[in-house]
This record gives sequence, C-alpha cells and structure tokens, in this order.
Amino acid sequence: MMIRTLLVANRGEIARRIIRTARGMGIRTVAVYSDADRNAPHVREADAAYRVGPAEAVQSYLDGSKIIETALKAGADAVHPGYGFLSENAGFAEACTTAGLRFVGPPAEVIRLMGSKIEAKGRALAAGVPVVPGYDGADQSDETLCAQAQQIGFPLLVKASAGGGGRGMRVVNDPGDVRAALAAARSEAQAGFGDSTLLLERYVEKARHIEVQVLGDAHGNIVHVFERDCSLQRNHQKVIEEAPAPGLSDELRQAILTSAVQLARFIGYENAGTVEYLLDDDSGDFFFLEMNARLQVEHPVTEAVTGLDLVECQLRVAAGEPLAMQQKDIACRGWAIEARIAAEDPAAGYCPETGTISAYAVPDFCRTDSGVEAGSVVSHYYDSMLAKVIAHADDRPTAIARLTAGLSEMRLDGVGTNLGFLSDLLRAPTFQEGSHHTGTIAALFPDGWCPPVASDPLRATAVLARYLSDRSQGADPWHALGAWRSVSVGGRQGTAVYYLDRQPVEVRETPDGCGVARAGEAPHRFTHVSVTPGRLVHEQDGQRHAIDYAVQGADVTMQTEAGRFSIRVETGEDAFLAEPHSTAGQANEIRAPMPGLIVELLHKPGTSLRKGDPVVVIEAMKLMQTLAAPCDGVLSETPHQPGETVEKKAILAVFLPEETSR
Repeated sequence: MMIRTLLVANRGEIARRIIRTARGMGIRTVAVYSDADRNAPHVREADAAYRVGPAEAVQSYLDGSKIIETALKAGADAVHPGYGFLSENAGFAEACTTAGLRFVGPPAEVIRLMGSKIEAKGRALAAGVPVVPGYDGADQSDETLCAQAQQIGFPLLVKASAGGGGRGMRVVNDPGDVRAALAAARSEAQAGFGDSTLLLERYVEKARHIEVQVLGDAHGNIVHVFERDCSLQRNHQKVIEEAPAPGLSDELRQAILTSAVQLARFIGYENAGTVEYLLDDDSGDFFFLEMNARLQVEHPVTEAVTGLDLVECQLRVAAGEPLAMQQKDIACRGWAIEARIAAEDPAAGYCPETGTISAYAVPDFCRTDSGVEAGSVVSHYYDSMLAKVIAHADDRPTAIARLTAGLSEMRLDGVGTNLGFLSDLLRAPTFQEGSHHTGTIAALFPDGWCPPVASDPLRATAVLARYLSDRSQGADPWHALGAWRSVSVGGRQGTAVYYLDRQPVEVRETPDGCGVARAGEAPHRFTHVSVTPGRLVHEQDGQRHAIDYAVQGADVTMQTEAGRFSIRVETGEDAFLAEPHSTAGQANEIRAPMPGLIVELLHKPGTSLRKGDPVVVIEAMKLMQTLAAPCDGVLSETPHQPGETVEKKAILAVFLPEETSR
C-alpha cells in the first residue's frame, strides 16, 4: 500500500530533500519543528507543520514519543527519520511500528544489531567479511583494555561501540597514553550516546574510507549502488565525498561491492544502508568498519552517477514494494563530488560559528542541498552543516573543476564558514591526483589550516567597501568617533579614517574616484566605482574588478578569484574603545570559545591542576570540545553546571595560585 502522508522527523537540508521527493510522488508531507526552527525553510515547504518542543534537540527532535504523537495527530501513515537524531534508534523504529506507522528504514532488530559496532563486527565475521584486528570483549576494565592494546600494537584506535561522527574516538600512539584515552573516550561516549562501551582497533595510518550504498526490500532482493570515497576527513568527520572511488582496480572494487551485498543479505537488510570499509593503501587489504542503517549525508553523489532517487527507493520499499531494479540495471556514469558547507572556523580548530545569514546564493551549475536561506539563524543547538554542493561531470578532473567554481560562486554571508578551506582541499595536489587518505588533511595542514593572506590592494578594497557601506547606511560623521574627519574640503567629497591592525588608513574621495592609503604611503586608486548591496565594482590599474562583499560590524568578507577573505576594518571606536576582538579570557580563566551546552565538569572546586589538564567538556553543533586549564593553580570557581547552555565568552572556570587559595 502506498504511503499517503509522510511525517519527516528531521530538520534542515535533509528534511527539505525528503519533502521534495515525497511531494513529487504525490505524498502529503508533515514537518516538525522546534522553537529555534519555527521559521525554517523545511517548515514552510511541507504541507503541514507541527511544533514538537523547545530548541534543545533532546526536548524536540529527539523526543520519539512526541514525534509519534504528532504523526498520529497529523494523520501520517509513515515516518522518515532522515539521518542523525532518531534515524538509528531501534526503540523509536519499534515504537513507530507499534503505533501503526511505517518506519522508513530497516526493521528495529536490524538497527539494534548494526547500531553496536561490537555486534556488527561479529555479524561481519560470521558473514565472511574481513574486519579490522582488535578487541571488542565484554571485559571493559582498564587493565584488560591496556593489556589488549599492547597485543594489538600502536598506533591504536579507541572507539565508542555506540558512537559515530568521530565522537568517543581517540588515536593513541604511545602506550603511556592509553589510560587517558580510555577515560576521555568513555566520558564522551556516555555523554553522547548513553553507552560507555569501548572497543580497540589497529589504526591504519595510510587508510582510505570506502563505503558501499546498498538497497534491500522485504522480498529478499539486495543490490549495491556502487561505492563512495569519503577519505577527506578532519577529526574523523567527512568533509568531501565522491563517487566512484578513485584508483581502485576492477578486481578490488568488485570484491568490496560483493562483500557489502554479502553482509546485507546475511543480516536480512531492508531499505537503504551503507557498509563502510577501511582500505589499507599500502597492502590493498580492506576491512569492515560499520554499517549505517540509514540514508547517508553523501547520498547525492551516488544519485548523480546512477540517476536513482534514493529517497524514492526508500519510500517504495517502506510501502512494501519490491525493488524496481536488478543489479544489472544499475550503472555508474561519470563522476560526482560533494563538499559539506559548515558554519565553522577552520583556522580556529573548526570551532562552530553562529549568527544570522545576511546573504545567500548558490551556483546554478551544481546541485545544492541546503537547509538555510537569507535570514536563517544559525544557532549552537544543531549540527554545523548548512548545505552540500555537488558537482557531476563526465570525468573526475572536470567534476573537481566544476565544484571548485561552484564554491567560488557560493554566497553565504553573516556567519563564518569553511568555504575557503574546502577550496584549498580541492586544489591540493594529493586530492587532484586521487592519492589522498584519511590522514591527508592533517598532513596538508600540520599546524592547522590558515586562511589566505590578503594582498595590500585587497585590504585597501576592504577599507573602501566598509567606507561605502557606512556611507550608504547614513553613518553620522560626528558620532563615528574617528571614521569621518572632514567633509567638502577643497572640492573633495570628504575623507575618513579607518584602522587596519590598529594602524590608520585614510579614505579620500575625489571627483574621479577614491584613494585609500596608510600614512606616508602612496594611495591605492579606485576609479569608476559603483556599489550595489553586496557587490562592489571598480577599476584599479586599468583592470575591472567585481567583488562580492559583506560587512558585519568591523568584519568585511570578500569573495574573489583568489579565494574568500575576511578582513577586520575598524573605526577608532572599534580599535581603541571596545574590548579586543578575541574570545580569550584572562590567564587564569577558561571562557567558552562558542555558545554551547556544558556536558561535564571534570574536577570540583578546590582541586589542584596543572596547565593543560582537562577541565570542562562543552558541546556545540554536535562537536564535543574539552577545555584545558590555562595555568597551574587551584580550581576556584565553576559558574556554570552540566546541562546549562552558555553564551560565547562565558566564564566557565577560574583558577587561583596555590598560595592564594589556602
């Protein structure tokens, strides 16, 4: 029986993606939303929408009973969980079935089985699928785990059995670090998944992450939909994915695909799922990692090269239909690459960014799956991913070039993003050659990614952009404290002073344009200047330039052929009267580097600590960050407790010298 009304138990780009396909199939759609998402695009695009709770996910999108209650109230006969949230929650899938709702995913018992990495590895072994050497026993004592670590050897990977997305995972290179890694992984796993069970695996340093998309139905049919390469990762989280995987021999590719189908058939898999493998680049050996019993974030690249709509396949299987295709009917054509656009600062350890999107535009020659628009508020409550840009072409070099061009045309202002970082990855020789692996990002940027350095002409352009922006908004020259200095002097329109790195820079208008100069230096000349909201056109040294820009307070962001730049252009008030543009606290304080939720305080006030000791665990946008003591001393205050939400720069801990605290 076909699904008539579908409730989408998710938000953002995946909710919009599901709604798009469902409506095309003539299925009525129901959205759910939290208080933070009341005006989100997915709410507007569904046929009906219902509030399910406050902004905190645990009280809204993760409240399975509320979701089911809402589905029944809305007259839904099926629930699609998307990915994340409740998508791999066996209890939720079971509750949907009990309530008479079709769960768009595998049966609850399969989700439960594959949700445990330990159980999944056992089934893989029973199915004849190779697994990574390691330990997944019931004895979870430190003594046993440390002994097993010695047997497995180093480097070693500590993993949460119920984990995902890099949470509860630690790489250990030195035997002396095992106990600390166990403690940190346990804490993160318990906080993130409610299960502190760990397993140990041999860490393959030069590895590739290969995954196979599979589809199964209730009639015993299983097919693969080819493979994807997801090796470009940072902190064990995928950044760029592609299909097919580059550099695989026909024999190796077929062995991996056959293995995935073999496992899916062995466990009686239904609906869409992904079997993930680790490929040792040196030996050519591949090992089963885990199976994700849901749709994947990177599913669009598979859709691009096969022409299939995987969401439609999911809905038809959930409705009881057999798969509409056999293995021989599925072909892989061309190449597709996806980049995940996230609200984060790659130059600050990928710290999440929040704010309001002031301008948004996407390239028309790439597919873009997005959960935001101009005016969307990016909060700390949910995942940092804002959109995915996908390029498809006949071959890999053209797909890379098309995606690179697409990212350069992407307009997303008002919140910091990883657009510049992604562009650098696509241009990296190792990625262009297809020789990248899971350690490539760390190898490319051993000291962290740094944004491109703006040239002096571009910095001058940023000053001009802020000057024109201030003028267009009717800035009061007598209250701009240092910006406007004089007007209509000697036939000139006026002059203004801004600051770059706290050094004065003068903007001087003349009848033929503008000059921007530091004291004692020759000015950068701008002629034929025209400006519209977000776009500055001018000529400089005989060359015409058209630059997309955004001004947020003192920060000017510009998109150019050379990349994306953020330049701080200050007035006298910005530079000298306001507090420094930094989230750092005093030398004896820990301040929140981002808005977030306090997950755990690792020590009580009165504890003596050394500089670098872990103190506070904070979570924002599904990122867990452990903050360390900034100095030696005694923990004096912890103003916020676990479960509290704090703003950026909030004081989380204060330290006193040993002698002062006595």
